[in-house]
Amino acid sequence: MNPTNPIDSTNPINSINPINSINPSNSSSPMNRLWYVIHTKPGNEDRVNTNLQNQEIETFLPLLETYQYCGGRMIPKIRPLFANYLFARLDLEVHYYKVKWTRGVNKILGGGKDPIPLSEKVIQAIKERSGEGNLVKLEEELKDGDAIQVTSGPFKHLRGIFQKIMSSKGRVRILLSLIGVDVPVQISKWQIKKVA
Repeated sequence: MNPTNPIDSTNPINSINPINSINPSNSSSPMNRLWYVIHTKPGNEDRVNTNLQNQEIETFLPLLETYQYCGGRMIPKIRPLFANYLFARLDLEVHYYKVKWTRGVNKILGGGKDPIPLSEKVIQAIKERSGEGNLVKLEEELKDGDAIQVTSGPFKHLRGIFQKIMSSKGRVRILLSLIGVDVPVQISKWQIKKVA
């Protein structure tokens, strides 16, 4: 061994370059992370989302703007697109127990005991439809003559026919069949849904 060169290339033990022998893969690297579906306890989607983000885990909680008829007025409500579910990008070796024991989490969805990752394409498809604040727009186009059902208000559960859009603020005209006569009624588009 050469005293001026501590790594002697003739010695097989020293011929290994110590820099190359270090494993460059970090288990918490973003490359090892996959998307999983997190099942939350009822109404805890926001709590779980915040708790996981505080643990530096990437999450995605798609939201939906809905309207609720209350006291004669339509009140906008923002709710999760998938009630009791959100998405998280995890490296299971690092994050499994952190997520499992996070307050508000029921489980990580999977088959049996093993969580099953979700395709990146599914998350991208939802993200493409979402705008600012992860708000997903689900515009259901109604055409003249479509069968509809009233979902709230004094005409709840009645069926009718969509006639036309009345204003840009969401008023529509429908024909309700009352006492054998089609009666035109103006109503908020958030109070009707298309039926087959």
